Amino acid sequence: MDTKKYAVALSLMSSGLWQLYANNNPETIYHEFVSEEDRKVQEYYSTWYRKTPLEEADKIIDVCNTMNVKMISYWDNEYPALLKEIAYPPAVLYIRGNLPQKMCIAIVGTRNDDLQSASIAEKLSGNIAQCDVAIVSGLAIGIDRKAHIGALKVGGSTIGVMANGIDMLYPARNRDVYTDIINSGNGCVLSEYPPKVRISKWTFVRRNRIVSGLSKGVIVIKAGEKSGALITAQYALEQNRELFVCPGHSFDEGYKGCYKLLKEGAHPVFNEQDIFEVLNVGRVFRQPTLFEGIQNKELIINTNIAAYEDDDIVKTLKNGSMDIDSLIRAVGKSSGEVLEKLTTMELEGVIVRMGNVISLNK
Repeated sequence: MDTKKYAVALSLMSSGLWQLYANNNPETIYHEFVSEEDRKVQEYYSTWYRKTPLEEADKIIDVCNTMNVKMISYWDNEYPALLKEIAYPPAVLYIRGNLPQKMCIAIVGTRNDDLQSASIAEKLSGNIAQCDVAIVSGLAIGIDRKAHIGALKVGGSTIGVMANGIDMLYPARNRDVYTDIINSGNGCVLSEYPPKVRISKWTFVRRNRIVSGLSKGVIVIKAGEKSGALITAQYALEQNRELFVCPGHSFDEGYKGCYKLLKEGAHPVFNEQDIFEVLNVGRVFRQPTLFEGIQNKELIINTNIAAYEDDDIVKTLKNGSMDIDSLIRAVGKSSGEVLEKLTTMELEGVIVRMGNVISLNK
């Protein structure tokens, strides 16, 4: 049986066949569950693939072999187990690079990032990647880009999920990240679309279900009310994934989507340990990081506190450690604003957190 050929053929046809994948091989599905008149390439793909699904499958396999693109089907052992659990799992994944065989966590957010949200995305991604966890994101500009860069900078694994054919890069300005991921040796870019398929609005949406589907948890960093990251968050909930949110400024419309998710029960995030506690996973570091030192009660020397000398949070904590709720009341600002500032301060080593208690890192 030519599993690869029939899997590619199915991927070109109606997506309504996915419910048959788990209990049937692709050749059986093609010949026994699809009538002859329905054995045709679906309309969207017909712009690039006009012959029968099996004929086009042969062409696609040849092109991928020429381009050194790996193809992993739903029926292969390498196919990610978590991705099999979602509704509409891709029949085929087209991959450039090496697909990490480890736990994955997604980091997503706005394309319109700012210095603070970009810094949080990069640092948090790096800290998580150092724990031998792969970072998944959508290869977009903004938070996605910083998430990939954070993992790459520490030599960690990252997966970039594309919304178009594996042979085309979008957006072009991410070519450096795209290339670095492929060449990293322990990460990849992947797509459910074969070569030639161009991007469209609906392929972005479909892409997001794979971002969350690959991951045990999804972290949202800065998302407005209409951000595409909220679509990924919705998929995460539908797929029974844990959802995490980095709090933002109360009066910043760019965080309005984050507040919505927090109100609906998403986990607030201060550092990677918050995530690992919820996911109940261990911590394996390649090298010491700020938060490893905190966990072991070996505080790292703080070089950033001088920049915060006049901050109300620092002034308050100079009187001693406080739990988060008491600190919010003492500072007299909104919880969102305080939580956002605490996240930044902790990433920069200004404060440390033991459970719910905040202290200055003196």
